[in-house]
Amino acid sequence: MLSFLCLSVLSGKATNGADWSFNPGIEVTQKYNDNVLFTERANLEDFITSIKPKMQLLGRTEQTQLRLDSTLVGEKYCKYEDLDTINTENRASFDRRWSPKFFTTLNGTFRKDEILETELERAGQVGVREDRYLYGVDLSGTYALSDTFSLTLGGGGNFSYYPDGPYPDLDLWQINVNPVWTINLQDSAGLLINYYDADYEDISTIRTFTGSLYWRRDLSETTYFVLGAGYRYTRTKYGVQDINLIIYPDTGFLILDTVEEGHTWKDDGFIFNFELNNDWTDRFSTVVTAGREHYNSIDARGIERNYIRTTLKYRLNETVSGNCRVGYDTTTEDDPTEEDTDYIRVSPYLSWRLTRNLTVRFGLSYEYGREETKYNDYDRDRFRGWITVSCGYPRLLSQH
Repeated sequence: MLSFLCLSVLSGKATNGADWSFNPGIEVTQKYNDNVLFTERANLEDFITSIKPKMQLLGRTEQTQLRLDSTLVGEKYCKYEDLDTINTENRASFDRRWSPKFFTTLNGTFRKDEILETELERAGQVGVREDRYLYGVDLSGTYALSDTFSLTLGGGGNFSYYPDGPYPDLDLWQINVNPVWTINLQDSAGLLINYYDADYEDISTIRTFTGSLYWRRDLSETTYFVLGAGYRYTRTKYGVQDINLIIYPDTGFLILDTVEEGHTWKDDGFIFNFELNNDWTDRFSTVVTAGREHYNSIDARGIERNYIRTTLKYRLNETVSGNCRVGYDTTTEDDPTEEDTDYIRVSPYLSWRLTRNLTVRFGLSYEYGREETKYNDYDRDRFRGWITVSCGYPRLLSQH
């Protein structure tokens, strides 16, 4: 329905001279993984073949842009065929500039993925490898009240469904407000307010309010940093099964009755974020991000997450470039279970563009995780290596 509405708008009189392009591509990857499920023992070692066809449809006019992205990922395991899977990620976005001061964006998402890899990438949390279906929609609008002040309002929902369990289905709603003040050509400041309502089916609801002030400074055309700090408040409601002993005076019988009682857990804390983008030379650049934030895990837990990540990029020549990503995440649960997780990963790769449409990448990665609870500590690590051949045809069948 979203795509139909967007196409209808683009096909109107306002889209005379629209620029349409179709951008297909495909990636084929051969990967070695010495711990597929990222467990602390009984590691599954395997070679995995991945085929990833993808496409992008893009339409533009002076006021409107429609973009449709779709990717299909098929994975074939050499030894453990029961782990074979097909995933997909699809996204539609519709941008419209209604006037010189007013701009809106509408996004729709559908994704099927493996929750284990998604959790590791996002926060270093280890989950059971299960299928997840995620649907999402969000709408935002930005209005420039003056040459130096603008206001952005947005909101939407994401809905996660686990057909085979073991996780509860999740309805997550979000509202955000973001006023921005442009101080001068180099400096801008803003206030970011977010409200999250996470409803885990039959388990709990986690409501989080965050507010932070941030400052961005452009040091040059290629270098800038962002620094923000604020506060968050979290309120979690969950049910606990209690057993009551009932004595009937007439008969003297004893009956055990199970009753679910509602409990509330409250937590708050300081949050911050930092980002530094710097092009040191024409060939070498770095990106550093760090922060503390609240995170809702897939198993209905509220978690405080601290992280620092950096990406180093180096271009050897016009066709060969290198990239190395390093990250550290540490998480702590809000409730009194006192489970802490540390997660470290290092991932370098080399990219070689053979032709305009053909690229080869060689990559390695190492991950280490440690979980600490009241009763046990767990260590786990994983090494992966891969080679990817990708082929793309930008602006195939374009009109201009």
